[in-house]
Amino acid sequence: MSDAPREEPTDRTAASIQETLQLVYAGKRYSWPGGGVNASEQSMARAVQSIGQTTAIIIQDAAEMLRNINTVEITAIGAATTKWISTGDAAYQESILNSLKIMQEAAALYLTIGTNAHEVFARFKKSE
Repeated sequence: MSDAPREEPTDRTAASIQETLQLVYAGKRYSWPGGGVNASEQSMARAVQSIGQTTAIIIQDAAEMLRNINTVEITAIGAATTKWISTGDAAYQESILNSLKIMQEAAALYLTIGTNAHEVFARFKKSE
């Protein structure tokens, strides 16, 4: 057995909280509990953290939307391709091209959502 003192879960939690606070307060000295940082700075840091979490959720939802649209459109392309091959009817090509266009538009929307979310977060963080 090791002679090193055993670290308790509460010690690990306190250390984790301390690390998080140091990162949130961007290098400002933060003494446990709360000394060195005024209430306004604490509120601003919490608001920035909340905005960051919200933007992450928005981007995550947009990625899910993109994945779902791509799944539907890939399925439609597969069905149209099968019909096109079996019938030789070139009308199915239009359906395939439409599905590709929808996927491109969804990717562009994902980029717009991600860019806008980043911009909102960056603007809010600058006001700190």
